[in-house]
Amino acid sequence: MPDLTQPFSAALLAEAITAKRTAMHLRLVDVAETLSLSRQTLVKIEKGNPRVNFVNVLRVMNYLGLSFRIVTDTQQHQDNELREPDSDWF
Repeated sequence: MPDLTQPFSAALLAEAITAKRTAMHLRLVDVAETLSLSRQTLVKIEKGNPRVNFVNVLRVMNYLGLSFRIVTDTQQHQDNELREPDSDWF
């Protein structure tokens, strides 16, 4: 599984989807057939293609047990304040 503490990107999401699918020992074709997607669509999702229908990305994520967490700038700032300060911030 990729480092999910990194800033969000299409590549990170694609890597997480691929990692989860392979960890579950599921083949591309099996996931595609189960979700009534083309194999090519699933390949595009796993490559981070930004032109894939977002609904299909969400369907794949849901099937694999993945979800998003929406964090606002305010919440992220508050979360950062709760962490211990880095000793080498200077």
